[in-house]
Amino acid sequence: MKSSLKLKKLYESAEFKSHHIYDGNDLGATYKDGNAIFKVWAPIADKISVNIYEKGTPKEEGDKLLATKPMTKGDKSVYQCVVDNLGDLHGKFYTYVIETDGESVETADPYCVACGANSMRSMVVDLSKTNPEGWENDKKPSIPLEEAVIYETHVKDFSYDENSGVSEEKRGKYIAFTEDDTYYTAENGDKYPTCVNYLKQLGVTYVHLLPIADSGSVDEAEAYYNPGDQFNWGYDPMLYNVPEGYYSTNPFDGTVRINEMKQLVMALHKAGIGVVMDVVYNHTYHTDNPLHHTAPYYYHRIDENGNFSNASGCGNETASEHEMYRNFMVNSILYWAKEYHIDGFRFDLMGIHDTETMNAIRTALNKLPNGEKILLYGEPWTAGPTAMAEGFISSVTANAEHLMDGIFIFSDTIRDAVKGSVFEADEPAYINSTVEGAKAFVDELKKAITLPNRITYVSAHDNFTLYDKLLMSVESEKEETVEAVKKYGKGTPNDAFARKENIAKINKMAAGIYMTAAGIPFFQAGEEFLRTKYGEDDSYKSSAKINMLDWKRAYENKDIVEYYANLIKIRKEHKELFHMSDNGGASVEFKAADEPKVEFVVDKKVEVVYNPSEACVEIKA
Repeated sequence: MKSSLKLKKLYESAEFKSHHIYDGNDLGATYKDGNAIFKVWAPIADKISVNIYEKGTPKEEGDKLLATKPMTKGDKSVYQCVVDNLGDLHGKFYTYVIETDGESVETADPYCVACGANSMRSMVVDLSKTNPEGWENDKKPSIPLEEAVIYETHVKDFSYDENSGVSEEKRGKYIAFTEDDTYYTAENGDKYPTCVNYLKQLGVTYVHLLPIADSGSVDEAEAYYNPGDQFNWGYDPMLYNVPEGYYSTNPFDGTVRINEMKQLVMALHKAGIGVVMDVVYNHTYHTDNPLHHTAPYYYHRIDENGNFSNASGCGNETASEHEMYRNFMVNSILYWAKEYHIDGFRFDLMGIHDTETMNAIRTALNKLPNGEKILLYGEPWTAGPTAMAEGFISSVTANAEHLMDGIFIFSDTIRDAVKGSVFEADEPAYINSTVEGAKAFVDELKKAITLPNRITYVSAHDNFTLYDKLLMSVESEKEETVEAVKKYGKGTPNDAFARKENIAKINKMAAGIYMTAAGIPFFQAGEEFLRTKYGEDDSYKSSAKINMLDWKRAYENKDIVEYYANLIKIRKEHKELFHMSDNGGASVEFKAADEPKVEFVVDKKVEVVYNPSEACVEIKA
């Protein structure tokens, strides 16, 4: 096989682009009347055949190779074949065997929409058989953009707690979201809502789910036979158009995860809540991946030395500027929006993608019925230098002007101005500093709360929870807490993480700031009841017990939950005052105030005061 640099030169040549770029949306296995048409794009392959299997993994009882069919190369480097002599193919599994320069590899289909356990084999599926009862009547909630409030959670941590009120067999699964009458029962007999029942009372309008597409870190088969607190955030993509099997009740049957994911969406829609999907198109789990196997070195960026570029921090960033990957991303997003009724997409490390690709995705969504209402936002940064091709523009904050309307970006400006650096545990800012220290952040805060087209937030799954950050940065707490973390180790519960009244007040103030700023408010699940991960700042593969939502803690801090609910209610009742656009949004007039206080009036109707000191503020009508 040619070297990575020679292939890079080939792929970026005008001749290659004119003869090999396929703009269809029918790659993968198309099921019809029991038969299937298989199509795969493989520009440098010499020979491809498709293997049809009975089961999704070789270790399953009854597995056997049913047939091997040669594929024919057609226009634009698309290989295809029709399989119509094996009976009904729904539920059968398949792989491609690709030969290139004398080397052979067997791989799953990068374009597939179903698979067996652990992404080993793709599956032929009649999608009409995966729809839960009532799916055809599922209606997306009509949520005005100005009322958007996003709640970020993870499928497993949402219901894994034994106090979640969810049936034991459903905990940590997609179908936990289908139980809408769940409660935590306190020792005194009090009943407090949990899970979806809780979300309805909190008032959030969108649930942002950490990655639910097929990923590679958790062994689905092992977790099925030996269930426990295996956990991963899921930012390790394998098959982009397939739901993750770990959150289903049966990862071996590819239809189950699809059906149960649709049940989740339908349940949240019934509750009046939209569903946002966290998507990770910026890298693959590893290079032993179907995309790389079908078109070696095409889908990833290669640096000047011929190595995989590492702007993702995972060793293999993808190349959105390459036409076939751009097509892949656009069609993948459209598939999730149409087949799963997804209401929004959050792009992980969106700075790795070029602005042309992000605009193409927004344009494609806008063409769907009510597609302009589908949220689209992302992280406007990278994890390192990118090898993006010359002439393309990275979707980072500095280039936001190149992104079209309807693409929002996270505001690390407000995040860091409010609470301090996410990378330095004990570094304070406006809310957690001394009175004199807070003054240094006044100008940055004023700028942050008026920035247009932003997602305003102070905590997310990355880095410390807000509560843990405050414990380690507020002057009266941090020495004790930091020393305790050093002594006991990260992820170890200890007395330093007991509830502190002043921390609770500061937590409320953080919410009060980003909830009254111009933009779309976003918060990590549990921020509203002082969620702790016991000092763990990067819990992507920590135990489920450290990551799970503690529903007893929600009850114990229900006064703070009520404060958040009231902030959300205020935003909804005065949505015209928190417009997030830079063309016609609400006006903000700052008033003279003794720093570190910040006072401003919105549209001459509502006065807002931030006061990080203990001194009282008199507000005159």
